[in-house]
Amino acid sequence: MQLKHNESVAFVKILTRNLSGICWFVAVLLLPVTAHAADLAVVKAEALNFYSQSRLAARNNADEGAHKLHFYIAHRAENLALQSVRLSIDGREIAKYNYSEQESKILFDGGVHPLLALNLSAGRHQLAAKFVVLNREAGPNADRLSPSITQEFTLTANKQLELELISDGLVKWLEKPSITVHDRGVENVTENSDSNPLLRAVYFNAQRHYAFEALADAMYFVKQGGSVAQFSPRLQQALRQSVFELGLPAVPSELAGMSGLTAEHTNDDIYRKYNSGVELLNRGQHSEGLAILTALSNGESQRNDEIILRDKINLALGFHFLQQGDSEQSVSYFSKVRRLGPYANKALVGLGWALLSPRQTAVNSLPEKDTMAPGSNAKGMAYLWSGSEDDIAWARRHTPFRRAWAIASGAKEEDLQAAMVPWMELINRDPLDPAVQEGLLILPYAMSHWAGQGPRAETYYVSAVSRLQESLMLLDSAAADIHSGGLRESVSAADKADLSGWDIWLCDLSADRQGAYLDLLLDSARFHIALREFRQLGRIRSVLTGDERGDSVAALAGRRAALIQNIDELSAQWGLNLDQTALAEINKYRLRTERYLAEANFAMARNHENTRRQMTEVVWDGEANR
Repeated sequence: MQLKHNESVAFVKILTRNLSGICWFVAVLLLPVTAHAADLAVVKAEALNFYSQSRLAARNNADEGAHKLHFYIAHRAENLALQSVRLSIDGREIAKYNYSEQESKILFDGGVHPLLALNLSAGRHQLAAKFVVLNREAGPNADRLSPSITQEFTLTANKQLELELISDGLVKWLEKPSITVHDRGVENVTENSDSNPLLRAVYFNAQRHYAFEALADAMYFVKQGGSVAQFSPRLQQALRQSVFELGLPAVPSELAGMSGLTAEHTNDDIYRKYNSGVELLNRGQHSEGLAILTALSNGESQRNDEIILRDKINLALGFHFLQQGDSEQSVSYFSKVRRLGPYANKALVGLGWALLSPRQTAVNSLPEKDTMAPGSNAKGMAYLWSGSEDDIAWARRHTPFRRAWAIASGAKEEDLQAAMVPWMELINRDPLDPAVQEGLLILPYAMSHWAGQGPRAETYYVSAVSRLQESLMLLDSAAADIHSGGLRESVSAADKADLSGWDIWLCDLSADRQGAYLDLLLDSARFHIALREFRQLGRIRSVLTGDERGDSVAALAGRRAALIQNIDELSAQWGLNLDQTALAEINKYRLRTERYLAEANFAMARNHENTRRQMTEVVWDGEANR
């Protein structure tokens, strides 16, 4: 960032004041990371093979007098979303689970949730189940429906019970869903993936990103006499994704017979088109790139990740048209970005600038050369949030107002008032977000060019300084928490709970103010990798330690202990990697926040300098008239 002398002084003071808070950070970054991808893949492959063998051994060495009872949850009520389930046997609650929106959709798509497997004595038992469901089109405050069922069953052998939510015929018309219990008998390897509960559970786990469980259960199915030929094409596609997500270099040998199955990940068509469109824009082939991106923007998206990508596409198009001088098009695309999505804040920044010049762009009216600009050609610079502090600082001070003390009038004043609307919304959001920090400075900057709003601009600058200082304190707290192992402990605790489909998204951790800094880290690809590997190792360990059914075989017990030891070593390495990467990202946010704080202080100093200059002129005029 290119700062003037006053800015440099302020910035140095800030760095000096906070130097003690980042010394330990630099030391941590120097620690070595020794997690090797090859070792990781070997351990994962061994864990998959062991778990499937352990399940097979447990099946062949079942205890006499007790039978294995599997419970599966299914869903075919088209107009309803399953939210939670509670299950009791003989008056004692044995399981409860909260479903995410994605999991409810996977169940309706044909998957089943393997809720529980337990040993139960032979004889008569009473089953009680209660579901909580919500109409798919209902708002957040709509009433929930609570279908329930109680019935007796007799257990004489291993059994699979499927509890299915239904809403058909008269039941659907009355809007009173019900639960049906299906007896699926014992594990049957002759059924295909559309009717076998085990394979439907494999599909469910693969689609909800439980890659280890999906692949291990698929291998178990084959080892007990099944065939990969029984896997439907969509199950094979789901397992292909699981191979990629688990980071395996090759497909497990038991699954190698699946047609077209490779470990290579292939992006969906929408992602390939998006990357192609962006690349064409970067090459200057605007018409070709825009044709692709606008088609994606106007297309229908169903999956949540596609909806998020569409927001990103609309954001990119908004910035593109703003740079090209078509502010009306820019407003249109910025307005399409969902206000509660991850790209909403950046869209609000751009929307304000677009509204400020809806009929023209200040970029095209700039002089060819401007020595104040960070680049040599000022005409090509954009006055929008771009991620570059150099561009941001220069653009805010030089566009769309050509002079520092220019005052908007006429149509420009009306445009300025319109631009205030998204910026006012923006500044009330999380001050740790760089786009919000940008908004904290945009608003008083623009307000200072509005006749009679100078005092309000000063107030907003003071508020910006206060909130940025508060942000630095929050970042210090986040860094201290990461340094003490708090991030790893919070992630591990969330994963071990496993009582909700929302746990995989770490929703509780993101919502908690102490751990809310997690949202700041998710834009980093390196952090994503470290988080993924750390969580996968933790989940594999949890599965292995929670399933000791095959340890009656001495060889399996020894292999389990060795595996867990290897997993613990790798977890420690990836945990360190996670901390280092998180601290590096937090430091980036700290440096950016310090720059914004320096600029806010400089802006206030500049305003005071203008006041001093005006007062000086008054004083000298008075002296001259004596």
